[in-house]
Amino acid sequence: MKFYRPKSVLHLILVGFSLVALPLVVALVIATVSVDRMVSQSQRTLLQSVLVTQSSQVLVEAITAMERNARQYQVLGEEVLLEVYEENHDKFIDTVQTLEALDLAKGQHKLLDELRITEDKMHVILSAYSHDAPQATAALDGFAELAQTAQQILTDNQDLIGRGAEQIQARAERVQRTLVLDAIALVPAAFLLSILFAVLITRPIRQVDQAIRRLGDGQFTETLVVTGPRDLEQLGERLNWLRNRLLELEQEKTKFLQHISHELKTPLTAIRESSELMSEQVFGDLNSQQCEIVDILRDNSIQLQKLIEDLLNFSVLRSRTSKLFHGRVKLKTMIEDVLEDHKVTLLSRKLDLRPSLQQVSMDGDQEKLRILVDNLVSNAIKYSPDGSPLWVLLSERDNQAVIEVADSGPGILGSERERVFEAFYQGAPADKGRVRGTGLGLSIAREYAQAHGGDITVLDSNKAGARLQIVLPLEQGA
Repeated sequence: MKFYRPKSVLHLILVGFSLVALPLVVALVIATVSVDRMVSQSQRTLLQSVLVTQSSQVLVEAITAMERNARQYQVLGEEVLLEVYEENHDKFIDTVQTLEALDLAKGQHKLLDELRITEDKMHVILSAYSHDAPQATAALDGFAELAQTAQQILTDNQDLIGRGAEQIQARAERVQRTLVLDAIALVPAAFLLSILFAVLITRPIRQVDQAIRRLGDGQFTETLVVTGPRDLEQLGERLNWLRNRLLELEQEKTKFLQHISHELKTPLTAIRESSELMSEQVFGDLNSQQCEIVDILRDNSIQLQKLIEDLLNFSVLRSRTSKLFHGRVKLKTMIEDVLEDHKVTLLSRKLDLRPSLQQVSMDGDQEKLRILVDNLVSNAIKYSPDGSPLWVLLSERDNQAVIEVADSGPGILGSERERVFEAFYQGAPADKGRVRGTGLGLSIAREYAQAHGGDITVLDSNKAGARLQIVLPLEQGA
């Protein structure tokens, strides 16, 4: 089954608005038709009630006037009175015809027929005989029956008006119930449709947002999927194209780092070995200025070698070919070896090293753990002012190895505590005259810590400077 898919977000919004408005429009139409029908029926009922009441009253008045004129004509015998009687008779006939044309009950129509027949007989007698004829005198007694019948019709019409009012009220109550039921059924339907289309509209936008965030985080391996209107799906396809291009650039960058690192390492090794030989005065004695220059050359060659090793380690991490070679690692001995490697720098900078190392062993890759600790110590040395203290601590806590490195440098701002672990991110510069780093040391350190099931974090420090803590499980299954 193929579902309908709009071509654009605007099209989806218009369709959603139309479908959401549809139940409300239906409810409005039903309410308008119901109220209009009720008003029309009420108007017709009210108009008929008014006409019936007026005609009934006119009928009673016409019968009264005919009786008065007939009796006056019987007594006086004047033709003028007979003519007035004839006029009231015509009025009576017109009123009866008006009432017969109205929607009356069967009983009222029957009374009207009786009333018309009786009056017609009386009219024939009064018109045919003289005013003092016995037949005319007897016919006058029929007016009492006419008046009673007319009064009965008026009373019945009043009852009919009351029943009509009750029907109008009942009809209004039915309309009210219908409108309430429509509101109960259609308003929630419109609300649910609103939620549905809100989800349909925002879901592809969230997918695009998540795709852009994944690209920003460097997650290029997972295919980006955007479902929804066609224009957003096309945007997802362009993001996938961008992902592939970024992945290609990332691979090219990794290859470049690998090649350039290897190319730089060979001549740098020759420079470092030459500076070591010159520092040991193998080729002859050096004066104080020459020894100072040789020491600077050696220190910077060591620093450059450290930067190249960081690039090599980073390229290995990015290529996902790095593996852990497990073994039993004595952390105290390993840390002491790292500090020994930095002994010359510590002495030249006159840094006050304050180690506090417990005997702790763990299961892990010794070389990667050495690089992990070396990166933290190198970073601390680089940012420490000359002659300042530097702390390196090792302890065991809750079946975990805890390593802390703290310096007396400028420290790490709160806004940078997570960013310093990003690749190529560099915080505040170190002392003037020193080689600026690549911004990979802490990134590699966190990768290696997490590879061992641990992590590295920046802690608050009561003293000036930065304080970093590594927590590693003693057993890899822990």
